[in-house]
Amino acid sequence: MMLKRRILSLKGLWIGLTAGLVAVGFRLSLEFAEKYRNLFLEYSRSHGLIDMVLPAILLGMSVVIVVFVTSKFAPDAGGSGIPHLKGYLEGSNSLRAWRILFVKFVGGVIGIGSGLALGREGPTVQMGAATAKIFGDFLAPNRVERKILISAGAGAGLAAAFNAPLAGVFFILEELQHSLNQIVLVTAFVACVTADIVCRFIMGHLPVFHIKLTSFPGIDMFPFFLLLGLFLGFLGLFFNKSLLGSCDYFRHFTLMKKIQLAFGIGVGLAMIGLILPESLGTGTHLTENVLGNKVVFYQLIIYFLVRFVLTMISYSTGAPGGIFAPLLLLGALAGSFFGYIILFIYPIATFDFSVWGVLGMAGYFSAIVRAPITGTILILEMTGAYDLLLPLMIVSITSYSIPEYFKDKPIYEALLQRDLLRKKINHEKPMMNISL
Repeated sequence: MMLKRRILSLKGLWIGLTAGLVAVGFRLSLEFAEKYRNLFLEYSRSHGLIDMVLPAILLGMSVVIVVFVTSKFAPDAGGSGIPHLKGYLEGSNSLRAWRILFVKFVGGVIGIGSGLALGREGPTVQMGAATAKIFGDFLAPNRVERKILISAGAGAGLAAAFNAPLAGVFFILEELQHSLNQIVLVTAFVACVTADIVCRFIMGHLPVFHIKLTSFPGIDMFPFFLLLGLFLGFLGLFFNKSLLGSCDYFRHFTLMKKIQLAFGIGVGLAMIGLILPESLGTGTHLTENVLGNKVVFYQLIIYFLVRFVLTMISYSTGAPGGIFAPLLLLGALAGSFFGYIILFIYPIATFDFSVWGVLGMAGYFSAIVRAPITGTILILEMTGAYDLLLPLMIVSITSYSIPEYFKDKPIYEALLQRDLLRKKINHEKPMMNISL
């Protein structure tokens, strides 16, 4: 057993190294694409009407290309990829690693770079798993060990995406493996730490969100944190219902209809980008502004509504992209909005206002993904606000309880069941035609 653990640790180190390099490459490519999209929109906004039409055509065609290529060549690479990965680990999906890796990387850069309101973490998780599958076919002697390495690659992808190695480990245990097996834990830990080292060596040591907290809430604020958790729990329930509903609606579209829709979405992104460019893409800069208290009360409402609708539409296209980053932004906006309400009711709540946004991210994540431990640790590592551990736990477990009470499935589980049902229906259709 000890020898097996050591061998798997070495394999986990290699998986973490390669998954980390893929994740960093994807992150740098996205930053490049988003930078030049914003420069292009800024140039168009400062010129005449003809120059404003060009972004609409360009972004429209970009989204069309992404949707068409993903639908035709690698539908498994569409969306977050985490539900598909869960299906593979449970034995209900295949994992065509090379195809997923290529389409996810290129399609994610073009799609999110064009302004689709999606995140990089879902693609990074699936690409980390695909990388592990490629090497696992050579390194792993059996399917059980291969699944351990693939889970480790997925966690390494998350760790590199957010500079969050512990969150990567707990994501594997809480979301993918659902167990505390020692071999899985050690392999995951080695892979996630290695991927994080790769990321920090290339991208720097700072957390993803740079916030400085100088004053923290006292115990008298805990009842308000319970209320915040309830508020986020209901918002998370609404998010899940809306996302599944929009996916079900667009699922019935033919490929031609999807292409037409994709072009219309691209045009819409260009129009929104000319007015609110920071609301497009991953939304990382907007999240930093929210946590830095640079967004006023009425803007919080506007940004929340715009990002919510954009996230629903963007994910429903089937383009490669995750929901981690969008839901973290929505959580920060919702938490800050709630903070303004509490400050109006209870003016002596004079701790750093950024705390509300940080708590909002953790609570919204827990309500939607239903992984409160991963959510709490992820936010701690992303912000460096370790003094907020107890408030984060209170908000996370409270927001978690609302969808659980209403028997709402975690979003990735619900998306997986929806995909499996769709595949079953598509598989049965030829048989029904033959019998007729």
